[in-house]
Amino acid sequence: MQYRAESQDDLQANSNLIKTPMQNESHQDQEIQVQSPAAEEVSYRALIVDDNASFQKLMALTLSMQPRIGVIDCVGSGENAIEKAKTVKYDIIFMDAMMPGMDGYETCSHLREIPDYKYTPIIMVTGLTSPLDEAKAIIAGSTTYVTKPVQQVPFKELLTRVISLIEYKNTLNHT
Repeated sequence: MQYRAESQDDLQANSNLIKTPMQNESHQDQEIQVQSPAAEEVSYRALIVDDNASFQKLMALTLSMQPRIGVIDCVGSGENAIEKAKTVKYDIIFMDAMMPGMDGYETCSHLREIPDYKYTPIIMVTGLTSPLDEAKAIIAGSTTYVTKPVQQVPFKELLTRVISLIEYKNTLNHT
């Protein structure tokens, strides 16, 4: 299904271009896409990896308010994240640590083995709050670590820094 947001009110209901898996009665993923009017003007793709569909939508809504993020995809497992990353190039990835099957740490390690993702920002967003969990995320290849519930002001500041880093890296690559 595809929805097109026509106004700012629609954005609150649908967010940016969001592809989020929804499970049907047979527990198979179905993709829902939502596109904002501003999506054509921006250039960065984000991937949200979390097994909680409600958190995916909340994170997607938060990201959709960033004018430089145009496409937001959501997947519900580490395996799906790796599969998706092999077919689509993402500029930034948000990953939950605890998921059924392949967890976020293992997924992050596998993504770092893909040459296109060696330097891509991967932000671990998780309910785990121990310093040991944060160290484990960094060792696995995470760029930084954010705990749930996400505090909006510091998270927006983090996004601004990460997007600036992406833009700087792109400037270096084009010179």
